[in-house]
Amino acid sequence: MTDTLFTADALAERWKLSPQTLSQWRWSSKGPKYLKMGRRILYPLKEIELFEAKMLRLNTTDNTAFATN
Repeated sequence: MTDTLFTADALAERWKLSPQTLSQWRWSSKGPKYLKMGRRILYPLKEIELFEAKMLRLNTTDNTAFATN
């Protein structure tokens, strides 16, 4: 089975974030799961979609996002 992999730069572009933000999220375990292949950081599309689903909110007072992974 082949899964689409995103580089940190590609994911940052998808989410309109700085690649540095993703780096900070990796350090603090806040972002989606990723693979580290040598020096390369790769995000499986399946993990991106799971993370996006977790970030869905019903209203502005819903503070469930960024709870522990």
